[in-house]
Amino acid sequence: MNNVIRNCRSSIFSRLLVLIVVVLPVLVAGCADVNRLREAQDAFNQAAAAENALRLDFNGALDDSVSGTPAAWSAARTGYASALLSLDKLSPADEKKLRDDGLWGTALTLKAMSQWRLGQFSKALATAAEVQASADSQIYPRDRAVLTALPGLIKTDQAYQKIFGAQTLSPDAKAALRPDVEALLVGDHGAIADIQRGRDLVDAKHPVQIYLLQAQLAAYRNFMVAQDRLNNHATVPANHPARTTAVKQLKTLDKLLKERHTGPEGQQLVNYWAQVCVL
Repeated sequence: MNNVIRNCRSSIFSRLLVLIVVVLPVLVAGCADVNRLREAQDAFNQAAAAENALRLDFNGALDDSVSGTPAAWSAARTGYASALLSLDKLSPADEKKLRDDGLWGTALTLKAMSQWRLGQFSKALATAAEVQASADSQIYPRDRAVLTALPGLIKTDQAYQKIFGAQTLSPDAKAALRPDVEALLVGDHGAIADIQRGRDLVDAKHPVQIYLLQAQLAAYRNFMVAQDRLNNHATVPANHPARTTAVKQLKTLDKLLKERHTGPEGQQLVNYWAQVCVL
């Protein structure tokens, strides 16, 4: 039980972001394909809302004593699993109908996101490739951006696994692991770079930018944790390129939220990231 609690608590470091909520076009009720897609959407959104609440409870500590209970994390995971189950029930006839309605790309995007949240990284990437191969004309701009950024979202999680899997390693072994983790997060082909490729596909003021900026800040946060955990409690130098980039991303996030008139809630979000990233 202690391991379960520790894993539930420390997992926040890999996913420090407010999850995107899936919004489908207005659907006509009554058809099995549409009903299953709507069920998947609702289950995913409920799970995302539960995770969002837990994220914003986080106090920024670098240790494992963060808020959240095993039951709360379990509820979110159950929601993603329920979404995936609904999508897996879609028959070939359902797929044809969704294709005819222009919704197959949406269904596959939701499937890839659910697989990612459940830690099914290889399956998520395979589903993302399937969307681009078989439903490219049915991908909304927001979904295309998220699917393009998905490898970066996964790399953030993979870095988390390496960081917290190294807790029992010797100092020399931790030092040897640092370059791999740094490359996964802030390297030329790391998480932040991958997510930027998704951002580059949409207008600078597109709402999905708010989500993807937070995903980049989450990757930077993991880099901070890696420095602390793998480098004898070191901090990221003020002149480090990753820190400089994170400062710019936070300013961009602040500007976008102000332009969308999000008020105190938007400011709370900016303050949250400034705190957990020490920017």
